[in-house]
Amino acid sequence: MLFYYPLKINDMKKIVTLLLLVLCAGSLFAQVNKKEVHRSPGKFLDDISQSKGQQVFTLPEAQFPTKDVNTKDVVNTIEIGQSGNAWGFAYNRTTFLWADNDINSVSFIHRMLNPPGTGYLAYDVSTDGGQNWSVNNQVYNPTLDDAANARYPQGLLYNPEGNTDPNEAYFTYFAPTLDASNPSSGGTWGGYCWGAKKLNEGSLPSQTDLPSGDNFYQYLPSGFTLTQLGEAWIVDEENSGETGEYEYTGNLIVGHGLWNEEIENFEYSFEHLELEINPESSINDIKIAFAPDGMTGWICALTYTEDVSEYTWYHPVFFKTTDGGQTWSEEPIDVELGGSDGLEEVRNFISDENLEEFFDPDPVPDRDEIPYYMGYHCDLAVDAWGNPHLMSVVAICDMVDLEWWNYEGVFALFHIYSADQGETWNSFVIDYPKTMDVELTSSTGSTMKMYNRAQVATTNDGAIVFFSFLDTRFEDYTDNIYPDIYFREYIPAIDMHGDEVINVTEWSEAMWTSYYGCMSHYVFSEFTGKGSYDCTIPFVYETLENLDISNPVQFHYISDFQRSYTFTALEDNKPLVSSVQNFPNPFSGVTGFNINLLYKSDVQIEVFDVSGSLVNYKSFSQLNNGPHRLEIDCNQLSQGVYFYNISAGESVFTGKMIIQ
Repeated sequence: MLFYYPLKINDMKKIVTLLLLVLCAGSLFAQVNKKEVHRSPGKFLDDISQSKGQQVFTLPEAQFPTKDVNTKDVVNTIEIGQSGNAWGFAYNRTTFLWADNDINSVSFIHRMLNPPGTGYLAYDVSTDGGQNWSVNNQVYNPTLDDAANARYPQGLLYNPEGNTDPNEAYFTYFAPTLDASNPSSGGTWGGYCWGAKKLNEGSLPSQTDLPSGDNFYQYLPSGFTLTQLGEAWIVDEENSGETGEYEYTGNLIVGHGLWNEEIENFEYSFEHLELEINPESSINDIKIAFAPDGMTGWICALTYTEDVSEYTWYHPVFFKTTDGGQTWSEEPIDVELGGSDGLEEVRNFISDENLEEFFDPDPVPDRDEIPYYMGYHCDLAVDAWGNPHLMSVVAICDMVDLEWWNYEGVFALFHIYSADQGETWNSFVIDYPKTMDVELTSSTGSTMKMYNRAQVATTNDGAIVFFSFLDTRFEDYTDNIYPDIYFREYIPAIDMHGDEVINVTEWSEAMWTSYYGCMSHYVFSEFTGKGSYDCTIPFVYETLENLDISNPVQFHYISDFQRSYTFTALEDNKPLVSSVQNFPNPFSGVTGFNINLLYKSDVQIEVFDVSGSLVNYKSFSQLNNGPHRLEIDCNQLSQGVYFYNISAGESVFTGKMIIQ
């Protein structure tokens, strides 16, 4: 059974409804036609290109009720860094904000102000759980040799194993650059940049720039993460761009970064991962995430392959690793949305009434003959058991004219997940948003979309999964122009979602202004006992002056959105939840085991020879919940095959190891 003891936001919907009756009478926005369509998007060019003649939205502050920021349980916001414009925080990247529970620290990456220029990158960091911040710390310089202006940065905290001092941790980042080494999009993109900077005052940043080359056509990586073993990963769609237009090569680029202490930076290696898609399609988004043990990981691409039914258009396509990314599944895993093999809740989430209205005057087809689309953006996390959790928009679509509809009633935000390592797939409606996107403009006429920005997070042990998204909930508004941040949770151990969707920013300074709001991939969590957690979920959003995306923007941190959980479904005396394989294997000398505990326990490693005799043993006393790397020295053992048991309480995992 699941018990919630949340610090809730006040429910003032009745007041809002009355106020909005007045507000909507003076609405500045035309309603969208019932069957407004969207096509699969082309690739964006950033603020390097402009289009003319677009309306600039203005914020009608006089029409809004006063925000009572002293209301009980209203979240507080803290001003952090700034950027010269809104572009760097936009589109489908999600790894901007990163909390590290072990050192009570949180970081945020962004482009810089002018001067020095928006091609520079900076980070903001707090080492006291988000209460006090050091802001605008420059970490990338585009004027150095081989460098170029950076765009769409992602960043996080790297904490060396065993370290408890935030000053000895590092901020690290990864971003594309405009070095024109790949002729895609008119010859602007092609470079990667990455680097790191120790958090202690006075340290200097490291920086690496890499142009396209050696048969790698680099583009715009949208997946970036760090395993809890301290290994960095990026994923990109390869774009050859030989024609000057978007031209997917049939390969993903997967980058793997290992920390080099001497240069205080990650060293990346890159490989191709083949993913064939429908030649008339593209890839809308890609994400990568790992379980707390760092061994089971998933890549998800939103795209359209030719191996699905006629009732599934863009959909999730997964790759899986169980050996820490050394190898990935040979064949992609397609998750069908529509058709008889599609996800049941997807096929049934639209009401009969809404289907009749949508197809009117035509008859409504059988539900197994209605096609569905997922896009444009997604996010991904992996739980304690190595199972993936994806969040994205699903909408009804037309497979003939290649159009899809995302107005209220025929689209929803879905949680797509597996509870058995991808053997079967489940779906759940997180919420039915009123709006999906808005096209924001600048005084120069350039435009930029803001979507629902679905995001997924976990506790550091993967026991709880969190979801956030943006929505504008004004009657008759169809643009997501005044966004709040919404939230829901999920407990994998008992397959239960939170019983309500919570408006995080209601009545706070962030209310109706949470532009591009994002959530940290990991949350701050205090383990208070078996199945009990006190969590603080970090968010950042930006405010837009006059809703002009070319103006400088101010970022804000939400410091105190708190939730408490107690659930009783964890098995007694079975704290070890992830299957364990030693790494490296084969090996000589010392090998390690990456484990994840759901609560404090003693752990034992036993090694047996082929005759069954115990030849090595090591015990670890009272390890805390969460991921651990355990090592055992086998130098005294001769070459050959051995077997091992990893035990914690009554949970035992057995495997084979080879000593060279």
